[in-house]
Amino acid sequence: MRRAISCVLALFVSIFLWQPVAAQADVVAAALRWVQAQQQADGSFAGFGPGDTADAIVALVAGGEQPPANAMTYLAGQAASYGTSSAGATAKLILAAVAAGRDPLNVGGVNLARQLGTTYDPATGQYGADVYGHALALLAIKAMGVQPPAAAIDRLIALQLRDGGWSFDGAAATGSDTNTTSLAVMALAGYARAADALSAARTYLRGQQNPDGGFPYSQTSAFGNASDANSTAAVVQAILALGEDPNAAPWRQGDATPLKALVAFQNQSGAFRYQDAMPDDNALATYQAIPAIAGKTLPVVSTTIPAAQSLIAPAPNLPTTGGEEVLVWPVVLMGVTLLALGVWLRRRQAL
Repeated sequence: MRRAISCVLALFVSIFLWQPVAAQADVVAAALRWVQAQQQADGSFAGFGPGDTADAIVALVAGGEQPPANAMTYLAGQAASYGTSSAGATAKLILAAVAAGRDPLNVGGVNLARQLGTTYDPATGQYGADVYGHALALLAIKAMGVQPPAAAIDRLIALQLRDGGWSFDGAAATGSDTNTTSLAVMALAGYARAADALSAARTYLRGQQNPDGGFPYSQTSAFGNASDANSTAAVVQAILALGEDPNAAPWRQGDATPLKALVAFQNQSGAFRYQDAMPDDNALATYQAIPAIAGKTLPVVSTTIPAAQSLIAPAPNLPTTGGEEVLVWPVVLMGVTLLALGVWLRRRQAL
């Protein structure tokens, strides 16, 4: 009898736990269908440029779909222009290439790992001009399965603001935002020396949560503090990177949770709206929501490319004495000549 009761209870619990998972799978499936319908004739996906196509590829893979081959063909054609325009752009192409199972060392004839290395400043330890691009670069390095320069990790930690968040450009005057902070959390996750920074970031993100369970770009944003799909998705990924459950305490606000808030932004079409005040289907919001609902942080796929290790940062320069090359052979020749002259003079004196 006890065994029968235990089996019934186990079945009840399994059904109770399965329902939210199944519901999330349905949400992802509907979103994927919408994304697939957004592909253009040239292989790109609807949005504001190649970066959104890279996001779409990452979203498709995160949702369990193989991206169309012509989507990567389109990005390969953008590698020499968009792919070299900034550290963040290079990193996005690397994340998309690895997700699609392509070699990031040759995308449209561009070695993206080497290109990323050209954006690294060994004097500061930073990739690119802003924090967002620097964090993306560190995630691209994770995707390639190699180790970033230690100074690059230290640089991201040093750029953290006093409230525990990060601003887009690193300036305190700009103010922390949930999007840059979430990206930094994903970039720093797994590094022991970043433990304190991650703890402070967690506190910052908790302070940004709205009563509906979602998150705004920033509680102090000039555009308001209403929850939006993009920011909520980014924070869900950060929560996952911290090893926590976005449906559980302390992220639960009564019945509201970050994941429930994100799912609530889905329209009947399967796409996601940016905010409730902007109800139209939004491509970027949809691309960003899918990995979060699918339970994936960045990078959604990692591989191991040993050859990338020597490319992601320039080799240290050997020290010089005056900036000009010193020719060694004339000095040696002069020394030999003087030695021979000395020997000849001694022999003459001996005679």
